[in-house]
Amino acid sequence: MTVNQSLVLHGTAGGTPINVDVSRIEHGFTRKVQLSASYAMSNSPGIPARPGFTGAAAANLDYPRTVSSGTVLTLLPGEAAALVAAGKASYV
Repeated sequence: MTVNQSLVLHGTAGGTPINVDVSRIEHGFTRKVQLSASYAMSNSPGIPARPGFTGAAAANLDYPRTVSSGTVLTLLPGEAAALVAAGKASYV
């Protein structure tokens, strides 16, 4: 069975839009990434709940939430892969 790609804008990192394919969401595991650019995370319709903000203390919990470069985040695999593919994060 073929699933059509469904891209949803999750935010911007270093001015680059981070679009994630949400046609297949893998809730069974997470991936940790370290940001190499600040990441302004959005909470648009279609974005699944993020599993955690490991290492990210945010004074303002409203969206868009900007997470500083160098922060390690725990994310669902699709969002982590999109950040790494854009060159704005690396796996840890």
